[in-house]
Amino acid sequence: MRFLKLLAALPCLVATLAANDVGLESAGPTRFGARFEEVDGKRVAKFNGDKGLTATFTFAADGETTVAVQVTLPKDGKVKLNGRLANKAIGGDVQGTGQPQWVELGTARVVANIPTALSLEASERKGNVVVHGFRFGANASATPAVNFKTAYAQNKDVTIGDRGGLGAATFKADGKLLVPVVVEKAGEVSFAARYTLATGAKRSLQVSAIDNLEEVRTRSTVIDLALTGTGKIAQSADFSLNFPKAGTYLIAIASKADGDAPVTVNGLVIRKGTNANLWSLPNGNAQSVHYGYPVPKGETALWAYAEAKSAPGPAATYNCVLGFGQGYFGFQRRALGTNPDDRWFIYSLWDNGYVKNNVKNTNQDPEELKNAIVRMLAKGDDVKAYAFDHEGSGGHSHWEYPWKDNETYAFLLGVKPDGTGAIFSTYVRVDGGQWKFLTSFRRPNTKAKLDGLYSFVEDWAGSAGQQKRVCHYANVWIRNTEGKWVQLREAKSSATAELGRSDFDHYVEGNGVVLSTGGYGEPKGKRGVVLQIPESKTPPSVDVDQLPTK
Repeated sequence: MRFLKLLAALPCLVATLAANDVGLESAGPTRFGARFEEVDGKRVAKFNGDKGLTATFTFAADGETTVAVQVTLPKDGKVKLNGRLANKAIGGDVQGTGQPQWVELGTARVVANIPTALSLEASERKGNVVVHGFRFGANASATPAVNFKTAYAQNKDVTIGDRGGLGAATFKADGKLLVPVVVEKAGEVSFAARYTLATGAKRSLQVSAIDNLEEVRTRSTVIDLALTGTGKIAQSADFSLNFPKAGTYLIAIASKADGDAPVTVNGLVIRKGTNANLWSLPNGNAQSVHYGYPVPKGETALWAYAEAKSAPGPAATYNCVLGFGQGYFGFQRRALGTNPDDRWFIYSLWDNGYVKNNVKNTNQDPEELKNAIVRMLAKGDDVKAYAFDHEGSGGHSHWEYPWKDNETYAFLLGVKPDGTGAIFSTYVRVDGGQWKFLTSFRRPNTKAKLDGLYSFVEDWAGSAGQQKRVCHYANVWIRNTEGKWVQLREAKSSATAELGRSDFDHYVEGNGVVLSTGGYGEPKGKRGVVLQIPESKTPPSVDVDQLPTK
C-alpha cells in the first residue's frame, strides 16, 4: 500500500522537480519601480505602488515556455499582474493568502541562448506585493544584463532600436553611445558585449565609464574591444570597468570608422556580478524641478503675473510659468525643427474630478456633468482648445508660436467668480508687444482665487535626459481683491525622485530664480530650500479691464 501511494505521488513530484525556479539576480526596477532587499538570504522585490521590475533570462532551447511568478500578498489583498516576456503580453490575478504562492502568467516563445527580457507591473492593487522569483516550463537561468532602452546616441552615426526587449545600437561609422547605469556598490564589474557583424568583418569599440558629462571627475580606463563578425549574434571578450563609489554612471561605447560594415551591439551581459549591484537606469527622464510661491497670509490673489525665458535645450521640454491649484500655464519646446507646431504656449485646467472624454462626448444629459467638467467659454484667434483625459482630465488649449530661446515672455493669469464656479483666463505678451488672449475656461464648484502658485521644468519624453533644461523666472506678482499688486519674493524648491537621478539645481541669477535639470552633472539643488527672488520695485503695467477677449 505504501508503495502504491508512493507511485501515485511520483507524477506530481516529477512535475515539481522539472519546473525551473529562477531568482531575481537579473532583476532591476522600472521607473519609480520596485524596491529590492535581502530576506532570508534571497533577493525579493517589494512593489512601490503599482510599479514593478524588469529581469533578463536565457533559455537552453527554442520553443514555447510557460511562466509563473511567486508572490506574497496579505490575506485580504489582491492584485492584477501584467507584463511582457519576449515582447508577448503575460498576466494574472492574485488573491492574497498571506503566504508565498505561484501564479501562472501565460506562455511565450523564446530563442535559445539569447537574453530575453521580462517586465512585470501591478494594477488594481490592494495590499503590499512581494515578488520572490519566477518559474518557467523550460530550462532557464538568470542573465544579469545592462540594456540599452534608455541609452543616448551622441550623433547620427549611431541609431537605437529594440531587439528582444533589451535595446540595440547600430554603429555605422564614428559614433558614441551613452548607457546610464546605477551602481549600488563600489568596485569592478565584468561585462561582455553582445554584437552582430557581417561574416569576416572587423570593427573595434572603445568602452569606458564616466560619472559626469559636464566635468568628468571619474573616468575608468578605456577598454579596446576587437570584434570579428560571424554573421550571427556573438559575444565579445570579457572586460572590466571600475566604479570607485556608488552612484549614477554613463558607460560610453565609442566606435572607430575602421570598417565599412555596421556593427549592432545588443546590450552588455554582466559576467561577474548581478543586477543587485548594477542595474540599467529604468528611464531617461531628467527630474522635474519646481518652485512654489507662497501667497502672503491675508492676501487673496485674483491675478498672477510672471516673466520667464528659456535657455536653449532639447525637445520635449515644458517650462510651466504659472501653475496653480487647478491647472497650469507655460510654454513648451515640443521639437527642434521648424514646423509651426514645434513650439507653443499651453494652458490647461483640470475638471473637478476625473471624467473620460467618451463620457463627455456621449452623455445625453449635461446636467449630470455640470458640477464636474471644465467648459471653454472663449479662446483667442488661432488658439486650439479641446478636452483631455490623460494624467487627469480637463480642458487643454495652446497657441502655436515660434518663441525664441533667451527671450523674455510675460504670462498673466486671472480668475473671477461665476455663480458657484470660477472662470480662469490666460494671456501672454510676446516680443514686448500687446497681450495675446489664449483661453477662458469655467470650472464648476470652485472658489475664485489663485492658490498654490508654482513653476516647473519638465522632461516629458525622456529621450534627451543627457542634455540640460534651464529656465529663468522673474517678477512674480499677484493682484489682490483691492486691485493692489504684491510681489512674491519666496521660491521654495522641490524635485521629483527619479530613480538613479540627482542632476538638478535651483539658484538665484540676475533678477530672478533658475530651474535646471538633466545633463548628468553634479547635483547642486536641494529640496525644501526657500530662495529669495530679487526685488522688483515696479509692479506689472497691466490694465486688467482692457485685456483682449479674442
